[in-house]
Amino acid sequence: MIHHRSPRPAARPRPAALLGAALILGCAGALPARAHPHVWITTRAEIHYAPDGRVTAVRHAWTFDPSYSAFAVQGLGEGAPAPEALAALARDNTENLADQGYFTRLKLDGRKQDFGPPASPAMTYADGRLTLHFTLPLKEPGRGAAVLEVFDPTVFVDFTLAEGQAATLVGAPATCKPEVQRSKAAPAQAMSESFFAALTAASSYGAQFANRIVVSCS
Repeated sequence: MIHHRSPRPAARPRPAALLGAALILGCAGALPARAHPHVWITTRAEIHYAPDGRVTAVRHAWTFDPSYSAFAVQGLGEGAPAPEALAALARDNTENLADQGYFTRLKLDGRKQDFGPPASPAMTYADGRLTLHFTLPLKEPGRGAAVLEVFDPTVFVDFTLAEGQAATLVGAPATCKPEVQRSKAAPAQAMSESFFAALTAASSYGAQFANRIVVSCS
């Protein structure tokens, strides 16, 4: 997930592996060993519309928990990381999310949408937390009731919608309204690490913990 360029011992995994490959870094000693999930991310999303009412893109803002944020900025100097270091983190980690489908699933009228290459990556650091921002443009803008889900199929990362304004519509028709549907399920922490290690990006296990943003237009 979070990737920086400072030297590290050869045996230590790159932080980019966290989101980029959803590897269990805790088992390798990079993060404290504990039951799943290992990392917590609070999300906000903007759904962008064209003037003709078609959905064109999703803009994410993902804020990482303090423990992982502290781990990720090691080696980036004292205090807040420099802007150029944060810019490099944002570029590297957005690219590394591709194999995981950006942990994002968008459906329009029940049809899964495909995304083009991510755009406008940025990283901010405030109050001891990193926030990754990036835009996912739809390959083909589309119409219809939108359902946006952000989740990790392997449950290594726990995604939670922010309190308050977790969903924003940008340029949407006035009749369109977002509704936040929060999952009431929690990962089964009693399960062994071997169970979670066997999960892949194609697994449906993590979908049961997904929070949803549902947009309907009357």
